[in-house]
Amino acid sequence: MQRNATSPDADWEELLHTKGLRATRAAVSALKSIHSMEKPISHDDLQLYLGQQNPSALVDSVTLYRILDRLSQAKLIEKVLGSDRIWRYTVAGERLHGFYECESCHQHFNLPRSSPLVTLLEQFSAQLKRKGDAAFAISFNIQGKCHDCS
Repeated sequence: MQRNATSPDADWEELLHTKGLRATRAAVSALKSIHSMEKPISHDDLQLYLGQQNPSALVDSVTLYRILDRLSQAKLIEKVLGSDRIWRYTVAGERLHGFYECESCHQHFNLPRSSPLVTLLEQFSAQLKRKGDAAFAISFNIQGKCHDCS
């Protein structure tokens, strides 16, 4: 079966294929949705979001867990563990992942790009790359209370 290169999901399908994954409708929707998110999203929230986007194509919980696991293994997404012990998923490899987590409601918020901590970690990352160290990822999580919970 030939894929339609002009479909809106063609690039997502190709990305999945280049990583050796099947480009099912559910996998494409999950990957595309995670890329559209500004902050990490949990499995349950992603399942709810996907159901709202296309109620006729509801993905069951186990299938979504398997998709997220495959996308993570293929390094297309990254897993971030919150203090509530819930994994959340975000875009892989495009930037340092610095998140502020509210200890009350457990929402995640991106740290500002102008943060001195982000700048310091970017410098550290550049030093490791210049040194030739193997592939690595830097992530951190800062906890406190968000504006709504304080």
